[in-house]
Amino acid sequence: MFYTCPKGTANAEQKGLVRFLIMEKAELSLLLDYYGAFLTERQRDIARMSADEDMSLAEIAEVVGVSRQGVRDSIVKAALKLAEFEEKLGLAERDRRLRSLLKELTEAAEASDTEGVMRSAEALKAVLR
Repeated sequence: MFYTCPKGTANAEQKGLVRFLIMEKAELSLLLDYYGAFLTERQRDIARMSADEDMSLAEIAEVVGVSRQGVRDSIVKAALKLAEFEEKLGLAERDRRLRSLLKELTEAAEASDTEGVMRSAEALKAVLR
């Protein structure tokens, strides 16, 4: 997961920079999978080149035809938007929780742990409501 600034302590651009610097490429890639369609095509392409193709700012700049600073700014803005979508919608976190509970349920079932199965099933129901 990534760090967020306390409310009211940073403007949107500062928050985006903090999130970008701390957000791992894997997290950026995951959020792109969930919310990438809400970015501009250019932001999505640049963020994918950075996160999925592990291209440097210079490599992306050459492909896109802008400066490295322009690439960095685009990635920061994309990361901010993606993080805001996740904060509001929570789809990636919900998916993580469901996968974790499903794993717990499977392990309890394999161990013939009836109480564990019931706990996991109830937790799954709660997440799905």
